[in-house]
Amino acid sequence: MTLALVGLGSNIEPRRDTIVAALAAVARLPDTRLLATSALRETAPVDCPAGSAAFINGACLLETSLAARELLRRLLAVERDLGRERHELNAPRVIDLDLLFHGDQVQREPGLTLPHPRVRTRAFALEPAADIAPDFVDPVSGRTLSALRDELREAQARGGHEAEE
Repeated sequence: MTLALVGLGSNIEPRRDTIVAALAAVARLPDTRLLATSALRETAPVDCPAGSAAFINGACLLETSLAARELLRRLLAVERDLGRERHELNAPRVIDLDLLFHGDQVQREPGLTLPHPRVRTRAFALEPAADIAPDFVDPVSGRTLSALRDELREAQARGGHEAEE
């Protein structure tokens, strides 16, 4: 079994209800067990079209025997089932399920990059993941999620937007 972290987000109402429905669907995935969910938090949109509404974001920790590509395929199916349509990059969305980590896998191929390429620089993804899996080690940096979260907070406090990669 592999530990996987999934980021959740929504900025189209009913945001919270949709995330709860997504978590229920993820918990029903075959060969997968939902171990933990973070608190949900409202966050400002990042790299979204002007006028985009605030997001509700969170994360969940899974134990799965599904391969990364298959887990991602099933996460995308949950998005579609909940009404996600992909028309424009970073457009408002009813649900967003991002595979942040799949064990210690490092992978770059069309449609799947692990760890998620921006997880270390986006507080809305990193903070909830670190809340539920603080000792999970990022296979790229070799640092724990709690250490990465603290570095990102320090960088933001200094006026920077990103922690060092």
